[in-house]
Amino acid sequence: MRLVFTAAAVTTALAIPGLAGAGDPQLQFEVRPKTPIVVDSGGLHDALLTLDVRNAGDRATRIEGLRLVYFEGSTVVKTVEDASALFVEAGLLSDPKVDPGEAESWTGMCLVPPTSATDRVRFEMRLVQRRGLKALRATQSLDVPLVTPARKPSLLLPVRGAWRVTQGHACGTSHRRSPLGSEFAWDLAAVDDKVGREVLAPVAGRVAFAVGSVDDNEAGGEIPGRRYSSVIRHPLWFFGNYVVIDAGTSFVLLAHLRKASLAVKVGDAVRAGDLVAYVGNSGNTSAPHLHVQVMNRADPNDPDVAGVPATFRDYVEATGRGDGKEREAVVRRVTAGDPPEGAVILSIVSEAAPTH
Repeated sequence: MRLVFTAAAVTTALAIPGLAGAGDPQLQFEVRPKTPIVVDSGGLHDALLTLDVRNAGDRATRIEGLRLVYFEGSTVVKTVEDASALFVEAGLLSDPKVDPGEAESWTGMCLVPPTSATDRVRFEMRLVQRRGLKALRATQSLDVPLVTPARKPSLLLPVRGAWRVTQGHACGTSHRRSPLGSEFAWDLAAVDDKVGREVLAPVAGRVAFAVGSVDDNEAGGEIPGRRYSSVIRHPLWFFGNYVVIDAGTSFVLLAHLRKASLAVKVGDAVRAGDLVAYVGNSGNTSAPHLHVQVMNRADPNDPDVAGVPATFRDYVEATGRGDGKEREAVVRRVTAGDPPEGAVILSIVSEAAPTH
């Protein structure tokens, strides 16, 4: 039987100081998001979260050891005995400390569940406080539910020909840590690096936003600087020219489009495969490429916008395997998948005769 966690259950679990007794070292935790999403990109699974940590005690408390236990329902599927690398990879010390009365946010914590069916991870922490010459120790545990979306939006590749995934959304990418609904975005660059490639609608729907008047940057040049005050006034400057398509249950954003190349306007109905614009070099980019992201809201500047994991369908994927002289290409046809960073992909369908 699988365990079901509700938001209330999570809050209760976080308020209980694990196995620590009265007067023992303990910390208070909140998890953001409350239920981290497990994504599968190229067969690798990860889940990103932030731990908000507070020390309500009167002495500094340090985590001197961490053990991770992954579950599917009530069954343990993986145990990581020394998981201090989780802290280091998030930019923390291997034994992070919280001073008395202080609160910290530990962002960029990247979990690696063994499978997409992993639905819970337990943090088992060894805590220590110094009291004069004595060290007081205790153990505290924290259970965090994980979720893998049962159904993901399915996209047609929005480009023709061969394209390289120059950035995906694994934990280490800037996409995964970005705001404005970019958590699960892809960057696609033409293999022959030409500007002017067609951008096609990856879904059927209606155009919700369309911006086409932003100048393109010089290819290979510096990204135009933006002062902080300018970013506050124009927070979407780094998308450059972009189109958002309302697909009914999700919204697809296509960005860095070429100036004055949009073939659609707000309110237009589009079919998957229709011409939308041309690839450009506008916004926060120094080389022509297409940025693709799926969101839960139409406006990427909405304070409640969040990225939505999605898949591309019906494409050929080429990746490399091995190292050095032993490296070889692996080519496969994919019905529905999330191509990993570095893969070269090629669409094998065209769902609508593009309009020009």
